[in-house]
Amino acid sequence: MSDSPTMTVRIRDRAAEAPWGSGPLRPVTRTVTISATCPRCGGPRGTPRVFNQHDDGEWYATHVWDTPCGHIDSYAAVAKEADA
Repeated sequence: MSDSPTMTVRIRDRAAEAPWGSGPLRPVTRTVTISATCPRCGGPRGTPRVFNQHDDGEWYATHVWDTPCGHIDSYAAVAKEADA
C-alpha cells in the first residue's frame, strides 16, 4: 500500500464462508487495512462505525461507512483491495 492514509475496518468475507446449503452458516469476518480514499474518485471514504448484524441465527459485527462522494464500497471489493 502506498503512503496515502489508511483505515482499518472489519468486514464480512463471504468468499471465505462455506457454500450455501452445505450446513449451518457461520459468518466469517476479518479485519483489513485499506486506503482511506475512495478507489473511484479519490475522495474520503468516511468514518467507520460498528454495525451489528444478524444472519441465519448468528450475530456478528462489521464496520460500515458513508462515502461523501456517494460511491458504494462492497465488502467483496474491499476484501480484494485489502488482498492486493
